[in-house]
Order: sequence, then C-alpha cells, then structure tokens
Amino acid sequence: MTSHFLTAIDERAPGLVAGLYLHGSLALTGEFFPGSDIDFVAVLPARPQDAELVALAAAHEAARAARPQPLFEGIHLVRADLARPPDACPEVPFIHEGKFERAGRFSVNPVTWHELAGHAITVRGRALAGPDVWADERVLWEFSHDNLGTYWAKVAGLLVDHPEQAGLPEVAAWCVLGISRLHHLLATGSMTSKSGAGRYALTAFGPRWRPIIREALRARERPAEPSAYGDGGARGRDTTEFTAMALQAGLALTR
Repeated sequence: MTSHFLTAIDERAPGLVAGLYLHGSLALTGEFFPGSDIDFVAVLPARPQDAELVALAAAHEAARAARPQPLFEGIHLVRADLARPPDACPEVPFIHEGKFERAGRFSVNPVTWHELAGHAITVRGRALAGPDVWADERVLWEFSHDNLGTYWAKVAGLLVDHPEQAGLPEVAAWCVLGISRLHHLLATGSMTSKSGAGRYALTAFGPRWRPIIREALRARERPAEPSAYGDGGARGRDTTEFTAMALQAGLALTR
C-alpha cells in the first residue's frame, strides 16, 4: 500500500511527500493481521496549497483503487509540527476510512507523536530521532486517562444500549483490546499493541475475564477459527461487562 501511494503522489506532485512514517501496532510490535490498518504520517516540505491537496486526494484514491485493503490511514503535516506538542499543530489533511479530508484533527494527538518518537518505521526520508518529535510522558498519561472518561465512557454506554452490536466478534476485539491497551499504558507507563494489550489483560485482570479476552484475541488474530462462545448474546454481555469493569479500573489509576 505504501508503494502504491508513493508512486501515485510522485506522479502527480513530485517532491510533495518528503517523508513517510508508519506507527501503530505494526510499528510497536510488527503486529499485522487481516483487517488491520496501516497508520501513517506523511511529512511535506510546506503546507499544501489547493493543487497539492487535489494531488493528495487523487493519489489516495489511486492507491486505494490499486489495493483496497488494508486501509491506509493518516495525516499530512510539516516536519516542524512534529517537534511541537500536538495541540500546537493546526488542522491538517488526513484520510480516514478511505475518505480524504482537506483539514481536520484526526490522529493529531499525543499517542501518535509518542509512537513516532519511539517506534516509527521509516518508509521515506531520514529516520526520526531525538528532538525531531515532541514527547512528554505526563501529557500522554493525562491524555489517555481523559480518553477513558470521554470516548470509552461513551462506548461503554453504547454497548449497553445496543446489545446486538455488542455481540459481534469484531466489537469484542475493538473494545476489549482497545480499553486494555489504555489500561496498560496508564498502569505501566509504556505503549503496546492491541494483541499485546490482550496478553497483558489475561494477567492484569481476574480469571472471570479470560474467556472474553481470549475471544477478542481470536477475533483479531484468527478470525477464521471457530469461537468458543455459543452465541453472540453471551459474547455481548461479557464484552459490555468487561468494558465497564476496565473503564472503572483505568479511571481509578493515578500517576
């Protein structure tokens, strides 16, 4: 996917993408499974003007036409943005779920910056090092803790309100592994992948939760294998209850 995008943008706007870096689970642990996304940050020499935005949109469209999966998701910024806190970064062009937008704050947050600072995979450009990327562990911790009380509290409520969706295996993977990933960061101070978070959760939480954690790992890593759950109702109840439990456990953590 990266080669498709780089070829497409180089044909339309040579020199526009000076650097391309991957982050997320792939960069953290080399983890990649069917259905995984490729998370990227593209570094441009200057803020793109209208013609360059058109070229970026067309390049992403061409890359997706050549290879629809996996999704290629990320942001386009200038190198100076990475050296400053994400809050100082303006709205930037991004692509999410196959849709290109000229400006927004998708993925402009301390998690992206810290993944780049410590784990970036360099596809194009010089490797990121030291002062190239802002990092502040206190800000990362506080951002992650706040994310529990906002995004994940909303998700926990949606699971209760929509039990049919809660019973889907992909929802178990998203919720159980996603909230465990935040708990891992808050409890240990280090980042991990979604599957790494699942393995952490198997020991961090009690035996009551091991079936749904194993189910979440199966749904992410081996979706073709049969589920140990007899029906979606039981899986949905366990996903809902685990998410509520891990939410409260995470909110109770302090630095």
